[in-house]
Amino acid sequence: MPAGLRRPAVVVAAGCAVLLGVLAVLVGRTSAPTSFDAWGEHLVRGLHVLPSGWTDVAVAPGEPVSVVAVAVLVAAWCTWKRHWRPAAIVVAGPGLTGIAELVLKPVVGRTIPSGDLAFPSGHTAGATALVLALTLVVAGVVRERRELALTVGALATVAVAVVVAVGLVAERAHYPTDTIGGFCLAVLMTVVAAAAVDRVANRR
Repeated sequence: MPAGLRRPAVVVAAGCAVLLGVLAVLVGRTSAPTSFDAWGEHLVRGLHVLPSGWTDVAVAPGEPVSVVAVAVLVAAWCTWKRHWRPAAIVVAGPGLTGIAELVLKPVVGRTIPSGDLAFPSGHTAGATALVLALTLVVAGVVRERRELALTVGALATVAVAVVVAVGLVAERAHYPTDTIGGFCLAVLMTVVAAAAVDRVANRR
């Protein structure tokens, strides 16, 4: 992670950790939507004018197979180019996020009407972690216009997360708060992964 980005990244990650914790407490052991969820679902219903099947396209970036495949391919390229830290981050970010999501779901116990555990959203978390990790990879590889790369990457991370989240809500696979939780978890775990990789690499 670029030195100038470390402090802002820690601040953002801390904010995400707080929001994640607050949401977990609010929705823990519940199955009904909150007032915010109801408002979000109402907004998403207005997208019925889009072509059928749009939700499959929207959710695709968060599919576990997609996340793993892209992470492995990018890590292989980074390894070939001897960019060791980016290779580790692009695997560790989504990997730690996925593990944390699997641990948190039964702990929080939030379900949708079908009975499936829903908080935090794994698809939103996976897509967010992958794009954020890719942003850090680019920032770690390029030397010129690094600030521009980080800005574009941050915007892309948010955009992809929103698209996946909207698709999940439209499919009634998650409540909006589940997707926010997934986003916060991904940011937190990816920053932790990047910091851990930097610390190990610096020691060596």
